[in-house]
Amino acid sequence: MKYSWILFDADNTLFDFTHSQKKALEHTFEAFGIKYHDDLFPLFTALNNRIWKAFDENKITHEEIKTERFKVLFNDIGVKNINLDLFNIKFIDNLILYSKLIVGTEQFILNMHKKVNMAIITNGMKEVQRPRFDNCKIKDKFKHIFISGEMGLSKPNKEYFEIVHKITGNAEKSKYLVVGDNIIADVWGGKNYGFDTCWYNQHKTKNEKKEFTDYEINKIEELSMILT
Repeated sequence: MKYSWILFDADNTLFDFTHSQKKALEHTFEAFGIKYHDDLFPLFTALNNRIWKAFDENKITHEEIKTERFKVLFNDIGVKNINLDLFNIKFIDNLILYSKLIVGTEQFILNMHKKVNMAIITNGMKEVQRPRFDNCKIKDKFKHIFISGEMGLSKPNKEYFEIVHKITGNAEKSKYLVVGDNIIADVWGGKNYGFDTCWYNQHKTKNEKKEFTDYEINKIEELSMILT
């Protein structure tokens, strides 16, 4: 195998996080008696991405993310008198409930795990990520799971990748491949540390950061041609 370690992002790389978020938002609105319509989802994802970007830039903490995203959302749509802490708890419960792997992922990991070491590297809250991984059929195929909410660091920070590198044995950097959908956190972050990178571009978006991208795939099965 060309690589000794494959470092997979989790959300929208292994897990269909768009599906989970949409279902979680819809059912949490319903649980709190708030009318839900489909236009709310793109509004939420846009502001949620902005807030997570602020976290990546060390401008906000994990704890602040939990309620800030809903505070901004409810302010934008004119919803008042919602307990943000309780809303966040229900939303997290629903994220876990509606978690699912992207089509093709389970079989690929089952086929590949005996051929190469694999780990998960994810920016996320431990309250969400750990239960989702614990309930996942392929959890034991990964030798390590690195969650920013447990580490106090996030991708694309070099310090995050340094910890991952050390714990996975400090092999030559050329023996690591980072696979993820986020062109900054995963691709630029991995390349900036010295790892090879593969952009998981499901939606065939134009690549504006080709200088950071060693490979590009649209389906996880396409990794086989890169690894062998």
